[in-house]
Amino acid sequence: MSSPYDQPQPVLGAVTDRGEKILLRPAEMRDVDAIFAACTDPESQRWTTLSAAYDRDRAVGFVTDYAPGWWAREQGATWVVTDAAGAYAAQIDLRVLAADPKIADVGFLTGPDARGKGYMTAALRTAAAYGLLHLGLERVEWKAHVGNVASRRVAEKAGFTFEGTLRAYGSKDGRRVDEWIASLLPADLPVDATVEVIA
Repeated sequence: MSSPYDQPQPVLGAVTDRGEKILLRPAEMRDVDAIFAACTDPESQRWTTLSAAYDRDRAVGFVTDYAPGWWAREQGATWVVTDAAGAYAAQIDLRVLAADPKIADVGFLTGPDARGKGYMTAALRTAAAYGLLHLGLERVEWKAHVGNVASRRVAEKAGFTFEGTLRAYGSKDGRRVDEWIASLLPADLPVDATVEVIA
């Protein structure tokens, strides 16, 4: 039986709630500087597990190894989210859990200049629907450190149902932190849900 992973990682189209077209595509070397800027931004550093020592070599490794590795291992996908002009705006991971291949979690961050434009809500909605409709997932989970209101707002706008707080579930700077959790299930999608697969 054929698998989506038999083909190259797809490019997905999406439209923000404001009507702007965006793309979810594999990371490319032209994205390195923007990825580096996004990953070293103070807000990104505050709410993610990115190292304070994140450097440009790590951004190159993201493009050459980390991002394509998920699809190559048949464990999900990592996309760069671009604006209508094709420029980097954000990045999003859909990571299938090794312990249960019917569940994936999502991780994302938006570059400073692209925040507040609805890009990530559209990208999350699209990536999660792709996982549920095309990869056979039965649950997509979002988690974030408690207090990351912007990320929670994105998840809820994308249709995720908030489920509660996981106490001391995550870690940050060597200490345990509480995390929020929400999920999206196939039944949560509109009955006519589709994903625009461009390539």
